Amino acid sequence: DPLSEDWSIIREPPVASSEGPAKPRLQSRHELWLETAKDLAQLGRFRFTFDNEEAVLSLAWVNLPGFPQPSLAVGTGVNTGEDLTCRGRLLLFSTKDREPGILPPVYQRSVKWPVTVVGQWGGSYLLHSEGFKLYVEKWENSSFNKMAFFDGGMCMTSMSCIKNFMLFGDLRKGVDFCQWKEEASTGTRTLRRLSRSPPSSPMTILACEFVVHQKSLGIVALDHKGTAHLYQYTPHSDGREGDQLLRSCATFAMGSPCRAALRLQTEPTVQCLFMASGQGELLCIRPIDDQAYRTITTLLGMIFTRLPFACGLNARAFRSQDGAPALVVPRKNIEDAVLLRQFAFLSSPLQLSIAEKMRLPVQALMTATMPYASNILSSLRPNSA
Repeated sequence: DPLSEDWSIIREPPVASSEGPAKPRLQSRHELWLETAKDLAQLGRFRFTFDNEEAVLSLAWVNLPGFPQPSLAVGTGVNTGEDLTCRGRLLLFSTKDREPGILPPVYQRSVKWPVTVVGQWGGSYLLHSEGFKLYVEKWENSSFNKMAFFDGGMCMTSMSCIKNFMLFGDLRKGVDFCQWKEEASTGTRTLRRLSRSPPSSPMTILACEFVVHQKSLGIVALDHKGTAHLYQYTPHSDGREGDQLLRSCATFAMGSPCRAALRLQTEPTVQCLFMASGQGELLCIRPIDDQAYRTITTLLGMIFTRLPFACGLNARAFRSQDGAPALVVPRKNIEDAVLLRQFAFLSSPLQLSIAEKMRLPVQALMTATMPYASNILSSLRPNSA
C-alpha cells in the first residue's frame, strides 16, 4: 500500500474503547464479476474481491494504449466513519489471456480520496476524480503522468464528454461546463471552465449529459429530487445569465431520481438522452424542431383545460420544479409526452372540439404529434460494425 506510511491518514478512531464490543460489527464486502455478453450463463467465472467496507463508486470501459483492450476502469471508496479518513482506489481490469478464477487488476493505485468518476477522453487520456479534483492522465513510460487537472466544487458525482467539451456534476455545486485545449506547437494542455450553473441555486447532481439537435447543444443535469434541468451555453450575457452562468432553458419534474443517463443517436442530426430512474422506469429526453414543439405546446394547453384530473391533481403543476426559486422565471421548453399520448385515446367529440380550436383536422393533428409521443427505442438499430 503506497499510503501505508502516510501520517495524515487516520485509520483508528481518536477515542478507543477499553472494552471491545459484545458482538463484532458486521463488515460489508463486495465483488466484481466480469463476463462477455455471449456467456452470461457463466457469470462469475472472472471475479475480484474488494477490501472490507470498500465499495465501487464508478466504472467505465476504456481503450488505453499500453493496456489490454478493452479494459474496465473502476473507482472505489472506503468510508468507515466520520472520524476516519475516507480513501479510494483506481483499478484497471481485463479478461484478455486470463484463465477463469480470481482476476487480479492489471493496474491499481491507492489515493487519499474516493474515486467517484472514471472515464476516457480522446484516444489515450484517462480521466478520474479524487474528491473534488479531476485529473487527466496519460500512460507513458510504464506509469500514468498527469497532463491537466480541474478543481470542482465539493465532490464530483458524474461526467460527460463530447468533442473537446466536458461536463462535470457536483455533489452540491451543480454542473460545470469546461473546454479542453491542447496546443501541439507549445505542448500545453489546459482544461478551463467556460460556464457553470447558477451558484445561488445549489443542486445535488446525480447524472449529467448532453443532448444534440442539429447544431444546437443542450446540457441536461439530473438532481436528487427527480428534476431534469436543461441548460444552454451562450457566450454573451444579459446581466443575469450567459457567459459564466449557463442559461436555464427548462425544468421538468420526472417523478423519481435518475442515477444513470446514456446519450444515443436516433437520427442523423439528433442525439437523445435515455435515463434510468430509481423506480424502474426508462425515460427519454428527445430534442424536436420548433414547429413541432409549438404544435404540441398548443395541443397540451387545450388538453389541460378540458381533461378532468384524478383527485384534483393538475398534470402541469405536477411537472413543475419543487424547490428554491430559480435565478430567473423557469422557461417552458420541455413538454410531457405521456399526456400527449392521451390525445389519441380521447373521445371523438373531445378530439373534434380541440382540433377545431387549433383549426386542423383530427387526422392531421394526429400525424403531426403522435410520432413524438411514441417510444423511439423501437427506431434504434444495432451498429453493423
